[in-house]
Amino acid sequence: MIRTLTLAAGALALTGCSSMPRQTGTSYACNGGTKLNVNYVGSTAIVRVNGMRSMVLKQTPSVGGSVYENKKGARLARNGNEVIWNTAARSAAERCQAVMTPL
Repeated sequence: MIRTLTLAAGALALTGCSSMPRQTGTSYACNGGTKLNVNYVGSTAIVRVNGMRSMVLKQTPSVGGSVYENKKGARLARNGNEVIWNTAARSAAERCQAVMTPL
């Protein structure tokens, strides 16, 4: 009986852990202080800026690296572990490096 209760409690604990959302995507720290989390899905990049608003950018043709843009002027140019981030509201682009984030 005790063994059954122990197994049930363990299974319940594991079920609780699996329902927690995981950190997904790639996190970037930018030289201007902006923090990005980017999920690359097919030909789109879903960008979360400073843990707040998210936007969807579509991949556009490029000769070097991957470039994602939207009609509102946001642009993400990816080359290895680095991206260049810019929006229509920003006067200068930011250089961003991939960073490790805890799960």
